[in-house]
Amino acid sequence: MNETESTSKPERGNPRLQRLVLRVISAVSFIALPAIFAPQLAVEKFSVLLGFGKPPHLPLLIYMTSGASCVYLAQAVLLWLISCDVVRYRPLIVFCGWAYLAFSPLFLWIDTQAGMPSFQVAADTLSCLIAGAALLAACYCGRAT
Repeated sequence: MNETESTSKPERGNPRLQRLVLRVISAVSFIALPAIFAPQLAVEKFSVLLGFGKPPHLPLLIYMTSGASCVYLAQAVLLWLISCDVVRYRPLIVFCGWAYLAFSPLFLWIDTQAGMPSFQVAADTLSCLIAGAALLAACYCGRAT
């Protein structure tokens, strides 16, 4: 496909909405930042918030908390960068939408197996479901004006 063919096709979706959804997801993902630098404190606060009490100090738990938080932070930065050129990165945005939808039942299973409280199960499951649905809706519904 040459350049004139690609530019003459009508654009699918709503780039402004794609940008907004990506940036909201990115901003929410930035809440993991403190857990990178203070993982023990983050684990303790989150554990108490969930009603589990004070957790034991386990090196593996601290390592996993910091590592997972780094991944969330990298995801946040990547989504923000993708949001800067939604036309160019549309295939990645569509993939992210489908991935979030796929992760929704996976989080339901993981959280249920881990014995997480119902509000945490709902938060993980629904946030992935809503993020995926919003991204896909922004990619497939409407046109840019």
